[in-house]
Amino acid sequence: MDTPRAGQASCDGESVDLLFDARHIRQSGIGTYIRTQIPVLEQVLEERGFRLAVLADRNAAPDTREETRVILADPADARMYSMREQRVWRRALSATRPQALWVPHYPFPFALTSPRNRDVRYFSTVHDTLHIEDKKLSDQNRAKNAYAWTMLKLSARRAATIFTPSEVTARSMAAIAPSSEVLVTPIPVDDVWFSEADSASSPIERPYILYVGNIKRHKNLPVLLDAFATISDSIPHTLVIAGGDESLRTLDDRINHLVAGLGERVQLTGRLPFDSLRALVAQADLLVMPSLFEGAGLPPLEAMASGTAVLASDIAVLRETCGDGAEYFDPHDSEALAELVKKYCDNEDARASLSHRGELHVKRRQSEIESTVTADKICSFLSEVPIG
Repeated sequence: MDTPRAGQASCDGESVDLLFDARHIRQSGIGTYIRTQIPVLEQVLEERGFRLAVLADRNAAPDTREETRVILADPADARMYSMREQRVWRRALSATRPQALWVPHYPFPFALTSPRNRDVRYFSTVHDTLHIEDKKLSDQNRAKNAYAWTMLKLSARRAATIFTPSEVTARSMAAIAPSSEVLVTPIPVDDVWFSEADSASSPIERPYILYVGNIKRHKNLPVLLDAFATISDSIPHTLVIAGGDESLRTLDDRINHLVAGLGERVQLTGRLPFDSLRALVAQADLLVMPSLFEGAGLPPLEAMASGTAVLASDIAVLRETCGDGAEYFDPHDSEALAELVKKYCDNEDARASLSHRGELHVKRRQSEIESTVTADKICSFLSEVPIG
């Protein structure tokens, strides 16, 4: 059903040109992606004379223009990858009768296989292919792995275009579906990260080293904990783990053991209000990203925009994302990481130089991103479809 809003009653019940799924706007990576896409879609579609609707959960509806139609998900709060999510798409397609549907994650809407929706243009964003990776990287069991393969192949077969945030993910999708059109559209850093943060909002006193993210296997948190344990007696810094679950429940018992052994030298913040997270990132001496696998990797870029020096694992996607703005380490070598962390904790000049490199890189990257690429691509397909 539609959310009641002034100025939109006249379009209720009418078909739209594009339905954009914005239900996961409060998640970290995908949420940033959704938030940056909505205003661009609104601007470009309005300029081309197309009508936009966004699909949202009632408690997470985005701020939109008056002319944008907002469709409330029914059933509400359906989990990603669930059958309830499939019902959400079916009902939203029925309510809006769109010319095109854009889902910014990989599960395939089965409603697109029905005769009434066979002419709907479908666009999908695949942020990463973690769910089909080796069990050393992914916590997925065999059933979830099979589900992911099925969804990715269905999406690739049906999508007019698949968008990815990195060349690395694009290459993975090309291996899965070599005949599909894949377009790389890097995620920009939200402009708010470039503004000055309120240092008083940080929940942790300086000095500290920061990790931002969840504790899933591919995040490789044990290597950072091992490295910190090696040098914790020689530096004054606390290691702060921000995001994820404050209780640190994990399939990897080593994480719990290492955290317990370090005692108060490790601080767990759990999820934080955005202003507190921004201040935490800005006040850190170092942000360390030890991942074995990523789709793109936004936290290092957000740290760079905040003036914080970044150490990143030497994997292809982080090289692509962070360029010359970070210092790299072997994600399997905790001793090498320990030496690198100590070097930058001890040497303020070296840390300032690395921070400056990061700021230059993220600003250059931001200026090179063409924000309208996805919207322009979708409009090119809509222009081939009779309006009305």
